[in-house]
Amino acid sequence: MTTFARTFIALLTALLWSGAARADLDDIRRSAEAGDTKAQLELGILFQYGFNYKDNEIPALTWYMLSANQGNAKAVKLRDALKAKMTEQEVQEAMEQVTQYKPTGKPSAAPAPAAAAPAPEKPVEFSPPPEPEAKPADIEPVPVPPATP
Repeated sequence: MTTFARTFIALLTALLWSGAARADLDDIRRSAEAGDTKAQLELGILFQYGFNYKDNEIPALTWYMLSANQGNAKAVKLRDALKAKMTEQEVQEAMEQVTQYKPTGKPSAAPAPAAAAPAPEKPVEFSPPPEPEAKPADIEPVPVPPATP
């Protein structure tokens, strides 16, 4: 296990043991079950790394697949990396869970609409590049004398 993974797991474990984290975990699960792609990705990460049990790879893959099916690029990468480490039977079980998935309502937090970039008030003015210095074409370089030992 890499140092990053150990650090990530330690931080995640500390977070999960707090009371607020328990409520947040319930919120994440409800949102994921309702179809929120970000919550599905987060729940997949929690299953894969946060609980650190081999038996959690199938649910992790299931949540990654659900999120990836909605276009989440990060979920696609995590799904593909996890699938590469799993047996065909485990992948099939996760795929079966995906086909049985039915959203349980509306996601608790709808994604915010993308804000339009403000138009500049006035055009930006650029100054022209400096003129190159004119060099006479007829000047020859001065030879360098050889070094003495």
